[in-house]
Amino acid sequence: MAERRIGYLLKELDRLIEARFDDDLAAGGLSRRHWQLLHTLSEGPRSADELREALAPFWKTEGEWRIEIRDLSSAELIDGDAGALALTAAGRTIHDETFVRIGERRRAMASGVEPDQFATTLRVLERMIGNLAGTRNG
Repeated sequence: MAERRIGYLLKELDRLIEARFDDDLAAGGLSRRHWQLLHTLSEGPRSADELREALAPFWKTEGEWRIEIRDLSSAELIDGDAGALALTAAGRTIHDETFVRIGERRRAMASGVEPDQFATTLRVLERMIGNLAGTRNG
């Protein structure tokens, strides 16, 4: 078999992670942005501004976060009472069930990989990123 380049392997791993992660989210009726909002709120209530700011790198348009908040509110997964957004009981249940599926997927992905191998892989990738970005990590 021909040796694969790192770019190909990274793209293929990323593609598979994204696809499987989307499967896990869809099983709970969630989109990627819904998950990010629910997971951020799982840490505790936040104002709409704090939530928008915390997830700013992920919004494609200025108004996108309002649509996602409205979706979750309409599904009664989050509540905006008391001036802050928070998970409802149903939102907590969906979050926790999804979190379990994601954890199972992560464990399956790392099956057969020793913890020290995984840690080394992360350090190597961080170093390569730093090298290409013009900084040195580690």
